[in-house]
Amino acid sequence: METELIYIGDPMCSWCYGFAPVIQTLHEKYKDRLDMRIVVGGLRVGPEHVVDDQRIGFLREHWTDVSERTGQKFGMEILNETGWLYDTERACRAVVVMRKLDPKQLFAFFGAIQSNFYLNNHAPEPVETYADEAVKFDVDRDEFIKLYEDPETIDETMQDFAWSAQIGIRGFPSVLVRKDDQVSALTLGYQPLEALEAPLASWIEENL
Repeated sequence: METELIYIGDPMCSWCYGFAPVIQTLHEKYKDRLDMRIVVGGLRVGPEHVVDDQRIGFLREHWTDVSERTGQKFGMEILNETGWLYDTERACRAVVVMRKLDPKQLFAFFGAIQSNFYLNNHAPEPVETYADEAVKFDVDRDEFIKLYEDPETIDETMQDFAWSAQIGIRGFPSVLVRKDDQVSALTLGYQPLEALEAPLASWIEENL
């Protein structure tokens, strides 16, 4: 019998950033009882997602709403600039690299690059943004960059996007629980911790 929790998210999805304390708490509480993995979702992918004045206005309003709903703090300095690329594939690919190199640190790394963007407003385009963070997790910088630029890693990232779409996931964050071939949703979208702890604990008791 196989059981696991699957977190489907995108590091550059603002609701996933709002959800970060929730999933980190669940991971810390249950990681020794339940296998947990991350599948990256691919919120907006491609070179066409260049931030213009219209997008800046939308993001400022949206981030304020997420902050008020979740309590997460956002840095807004990056919203004083236009012309940067909001292609979330790059952050997702960084998560896939860490999944290859050190899966035990995957959830923590996911959270770290979220904070790098949303709180500290580090540029989301350069590989160095992610490699510098990986070093803090005792990952070799050159090895990280090599894997990040490897076409196989790009393909694996795209496979994550395709799998989540294939099973019908249209929004992030989503959390699934699986027992053998039976998959059910713990949440499809943001939920506070108190809405998820009891259902997850009940599922674990019934299935482990």
